[in-house]
Amino acid sequence: MRPSRPLAALRAGLLGLSLVVSGAALAQQAVTIRFVQTNDIDRMSPEKGRGGFAKLATVIKEERAKGNTFFVHAGDTISPSLLSGFDKGAHIIDILNHMGVDAMTPGNHEFDLGPDAFRARMAEAKFDVLTSNILDGNARPANTKADKVVDVQGIKVAFFGLTTEDTPIMSSPGSIKFGPTIAAARDKVKELRAAGADLVVAVTHTPLDVDMILTRSSGADLIISGHDEHLLAFYDGKVALTESESQANYITVIELSVMKAEKDGKTTVTWTPNFRIVDSATVKADPEIEAVIKGYEDKLSKELDIEIGMTETPLDSRRATVRGGEAAIGNLVADALRASVGADVAITNGGGLRADKQYQAGQKLTRRDILAEMPFGNTTVLMELPGDKLKAALENGVSQVREMGGRFPQVSGLVVEVDLKEPVGSRVKSVTVNGAPLDPAKTYKLATNDFMARGGDGYRAFIDGKQLVDVAASQLMATQVIDYVSKAGKIAPKVEGRVVLR
Repeated sequence: MRPSRPLAALRAGLLGLSLVVSGAALAQQAVTIRFVQTNDIDRMSPEKGRGGFAKLATVIKEERAKGNTFFVHAGDTISPSLLSGFDKGAHIIDILNHMGVDAMTPGNHEFDLGPDAFRARMAEAKFDVLTSNILDGNARPANTKADKVVDVQGIKVAFFGLTTEDTPIMSSPGSIKFGPTIAAARDKVKELRAAGADLVVAVTHTPLDVDMILTRSSGADLIISGHDEHLLAFYDGKVALTESESQANYITVIELSVMKAEKDGKTTVTWTPNFRIVDSATVKADPEIEAVIKGYEDKLSKELDIEIGMTETPLDSRRATVRGGEAAIGNLVADALRASVGADVAITNGGGLRADKQYQAGQKLTRRDILAEMPFGNTTVLMELPGDKLKAALENGVSQVREMGGRFPQVSGLVVEVDLKEPVGSRVKSVTVNGAPLDPAKTYKLATNDFMARGGDGYRAFIDGKQLVDVAASQLMATQVIDYVSKAGKIAPKVEGRVVLR
């Protein structure tokens, strides 16, 4: 029996549709892939209800419960933590091991405690540390990977890592080398695409200007960055760039809705982003991670929570204060360094003061306060330096005032007048040393920290100084400041015109 004409027409239509389908596969259903980002986190516990690892852990668990979720760490974590001066950041790696990091790239602060500490921490990490531009000797550092590829419901997600090539200026990596980040990114993206990656994620610890170049030209789909401590979600229609402020105060969650289709043997991948910023003040701490943190806090409480004196004036170590001008707490630290080694003058970098807090007049100070301000384990070096080199160092110190560079000079024994309208290198208009004009030919005894003494933060003028108390014989800055405050009992540092910005 022949089918009726309408039924025959329907069958013919279905046959034609099947032929179309056979010529080009239908697109699969969209796959949602999530990334929970943190960066620049070294503080274990919340401050004023915000931040810390336990709150971050809660967000990670909530997102993982939805599926297809990666926890990504964009670097700066083992230093400058409060406890890193004691265990060189081992406690941070232990906490992260409990949290299950999916991908991390080292930040410059991973090298603050020296190359041996970096290597030891990498050996302890039970998660993937990715780097594409770091060489330790002739190879990538031990216990790190060049990249990582994960299949998520048919979507190949590739990760790779980059660390700013300025790390030797800002930190203490020893002989470890850092290649150009932009060139490394382009090469790595090309390699991963050729290997079949559908989605390429660059985990970077690089400045914002580099991030933007990577966004425009690296070929990566998503750039998860740290270093600047911005709260950032950027999308230009092709590439997404994120940063998650610092200390897990805010947590950036990136959701990508990914479609993968094939037509005529060619695969096409498209995606759209959704960004969520989680304020950790609204999040309850994860009890498991909170218990791990409490164990570390309890171990050191007896030693750290000892009162050493009182400040009769307010102190402010917030980032903008210590990096943007003379600060009372900077004067305190510089005075302590100068007194401890009998120097004519002292210069320390504002970026070395890290607690980011305010102290009220009449507040008692503890060892914990001082160690929180100076967690790097830096020591005080005494050197002889000609006056012209001293002025060159001060020019470097005020070269990044508007950018809030960590090199800003907190000084003792000096009065420096600066004109910020002048170009970099010509801003220092006058310098007096203990009341007398700076003599370019005279040799002065300078106290500074060991990081700056070897040229850190751009203080290359210090490299050729004759060291009278070298690193081998030097003492911890934090210890000297604790002793200085303890001996005085009461201190009253204030802003008094040591560095005058016009």
